[in-house]
Amino acid sequence: MNSRNLSRGFLVLSCLCVAFEAAACSKPDAAPAAVQPASSAAAPASQPAAPSSVPAAAAPAPAAAAMSPSAAIASAQYSADPNLRCDLLQVRRVSGGALLVRWRLINTAGTPQSNTLVAATPKAVHYDFNWGDLYYTDPAENKKYAFLTDSEGNRVLDMWWGDLGPGEQRLQWAKFPAPPASSAKVTVYIPKFAPFEDTPVSQ
Repeated sequence: MNSRNLSRGFLVLSCLCVAFEAAACSKPDAAPAAVQPASSAAAPASQPAAPSSVPAAAAPAPAAAAMSPSAAIASAQYSADPNLRCDLLQVRRVSGGALLVRWRLINTAGTPQSNTLVAATPKAVHYDFNWGDLYYTDPAENKKYAFLTDSEGNRVLDMWWGDLGPGEQRLQWAKFPAPPASSAKVTVYIPKFAPFEDTPVSQ
């Protein structure tokens, strides 16, 4: 009995070994399936070609040209030297019941005289004034308005005086009490320049 069982055990073990060897021999046939992901990984290599065309389509437009300086409402020459010009830039009602006046001084010297053999050397222009000469009048009300001052007596303005070199310019401004709403035009007096008459008041 024991010898029969032993023989059967040997037979079963032999069959198991044969089956294991058969399975081991068939494994290399599955190897091509394992290399399949390599072909799928190669596909993204062609993908970057598409995004490279996106920046060209999204290129920013050229920057807009810089805005030109404010156009003058009117201009006048300095009484002491015609090379100094005053451009009135703005007369506008602002908050607080005030009127804002802005202007620009320009030394236009530097252009050679066509009737001289030697070009004249550009020179600085000296500008000075009296505070009492800065004001505006309201023709509709026949009233004169001086510039504003704060609670400490400081003038609410920014004005310059001194020597202005050839080609140089200075921006200046001052605040005044605003005229009545019915007043659409005023006459502005900048010291040492002809009055800027009938200047429209903007809102």
